[in-house]
Amino acid sequence: MSDNTNNLPVFSGPYCELIPQYISYKRAQGYKFYSPIVYRLREMDLFFKEMGITETIITREMYEAWTRPTPSEKETTTQKRRSAIIGFSKYLVTKGCENIYTGYDDCRTFKSDFIPYIFSIDEILQMFKVLSNTCKLNPTYENETFRLIMMMYYCCGFRKSEVLKLRVRDIDTASGKVTVLNGKNDVSRIVVVSDSLLSLIQDYHRKYLKNALPDDFFVHGIKSNSYCHAVLYQKFHQLLDHAGIPTRSDGGRQRIHDVRHTFCVRALEMMEEKGFDLYTSLPLLSTYLGHKHLTETEYYLRMLEDHFGNVLEKTTSYCPGLFPKDMESGVENEI
Repeated sequence: MSDNTNNLPVFSGPYCELIPQYISYKRAQGYKFYSPIVYRLREMDLFFKEMGITETIITREMYEAWTRPTPSEKETTTQKRRSAIIGFSKYLVTKGCENIYTGYDDCRTFKSDFIPYIFSIDEILQMFKVLSNTCKLNPTYENETFRLIMMMYYCCGFRKSEVLKLRVRDIDTASGKVTVLNGKNDVSRIVVVSDSLLSLIQDYHRKYLKNALPDDFFVHGIKSNSYCHAVLYQKFHQLLDHAGIPTRSDGGRQRIHDVRHTFCVRALEMMEEKGFDLYTSLPLLSTYLGHKHLTETEYYLRMLEDHFGNVLEKTTSYCPGLFPKDMESGVENEI
């Protein structure tokens, strides 16, 4: 159930008035505070309501109860709950609330052994062969739109949401310039697509967007609404199955975001093969990816040594520690 006045869920616990104020405060600071954190705060509000809390307090006991891991819970989930209550607690302190524990001495560390999946060149070729054959045999809007979306993910390294949010006005079909407005961390950028992708975009535009308005979505779902995330994942998983790509070593399925990781690795490898100076290349790649700081690229590109070859060796010569040792052994830490 949502509150239509501010597009937030209804809060009914002890912080029913303060949490919406906190969300507005964070958004005013430039933080987007999308649904995941909003609903986590709502879950926290209900949790303390069920505990019988009626005052605006957060005691150490309340904090520990909320952040206590459940038997089947992932560490990342515990970490997100802890982050939510710490942020809110600090806000309450600024409001002058008393008896607020901020987790100041919670020294737990959370590590993740998750490693992004890097598609091999053969896997990428097989995926796009399946997409091409599907469009030849059944050239529907749904099939051709999905092929274009996947082409933009792999050829440009776009984030999932960046492609789905593109408007017709954001793509210059003459020059191939794609404008990403207010991406992650409110970073905007212009990406120039390859000639082959531009040709596909132009054909798609002539076929499906001839009468589209500038503010219409470039790719859309039913009734010109934004493309459905659930449909995107359904088609992506079907594509993996049809391309014969096995599950990850942990039994899980690859993510769409792994296509972006793959783009990053291939881009670095290509730069190295062409003799680019990696000292100047990494900042260029960082800008292309829409990162606010080079340190974001450092975190983003910490992949297995197998995928970088001698790129790791070359970067170490001018920037020791760019790719941490623990990542070379296959363990990625949260930072």
